[in-house]
Amino acid sequence: MRPVRLAGVCAAAVLVLSGCSKVEPEVARGASAAASLPAASPHATDSALDERPDSAKVLPPDSLTVVLALLPAPPQTPLDAEASGLADRAVFAPLTQRWFMARTLDSALVMDIGRIDGGVGTTDAARAAFDRMVSARSPLQRGMTVVVHARGGASALRITDFRHSGRRIVALLGPSTLDSTERAVPVEWRGAPPRPFRTNAAPACAPGDTAAIAAAIVRFPAALKEAASVLRGCFGDFRALITIRPLDITPETVERVVLVRANGTTRRGKLRDLSYPLHELYSVLDVDGDGTHEIVVHSFRMSLDTWAALRMTDSVTFTRFSSGFTVESR
Repeated sequence: MRPVRLAGVCAAAVLVLSGCSKVEPEVARGASAAASLPAASPHATDSALDERPDSAKVLPPDSLTVVLALLPAPPQTPLDAEASGLADRAVFAPLTQRWFMARTLDSALVMDIGRIDGGVGTTDAARAAFDRMVSARSPLQRGMTVVVHARGGASALRITDFRHSGRRIVALLGPSTLDSTERAVPVEWRGAPPRPFRTNAAPACAPGDTAAIAAAIVRFPAALKEAASVLRGCFGDFRALITIRPLDITPETVERVVLVRANGTTRRGKLRDLSYPLHELYSVLDVDGDGTHEIVVHSFRMSLDTWAALRMTDSVTFTRFSSGFTVESR
């Protein structure tokens, strides 16, 4: 039997982002999903059976759960020697992958779909060989539609082309209306054709004691040699998330994660983000419409960094659910 994936809902985003130790003003709420994606009325759980070993716990599917097709199998057409040589050095997203990350690079929105070692070359022949290799080996192809989750809601974009950026193989998405200040967004594969998803029926969380929350936030960082990033949002009983790290980064550097409750009291939190120990908090999104925000982060360690999306998997823990957009500097 062919495996299937389960999907749920998408919603508009609410975002507050800060730099080192001060809290920035809120970004306006995005309230509506794209008209091209019809909405159904009730809410369903956004989870996938066995999606990743570190993904959110799966609730039993109900009658409203939308069933997704897996990514299609790559064509596997025969390749000439030059394209085959590139294919030997390329790795693409697995057929079971559902969530990706996209970034704006050179004024274009591109989605990380794989990696190629050893370079491609700049000649017309090398570029043509790269195109042939991607067409034959990538499960994501030109014309396919993906769902981009952004501050203003969700929109359906088509894959228009492919290119390589350093060691990454990226898919160009367009035409994009993404805000030029929005540097990274989660992208979802929802089958072919894309299954409709539901609007957010969950009410906004109560803001809590804003003065007490602000007072708790300004206590961080505790030392001049530390840096902090802050997000406000709806995180269960908490209304703010803070990461604190030393300014001088070494392979042994670790960060502190603090959650601020609605009454201003705090508790230690945790970001389970594969092998990335350090984070800059970037934005909040409610991609599944349950009233609890997912977060977009810039994750990094020595010589390697990535953009990723995390969701709450228990009362104090955030776990990565997207594949990440990786940048390699080594």
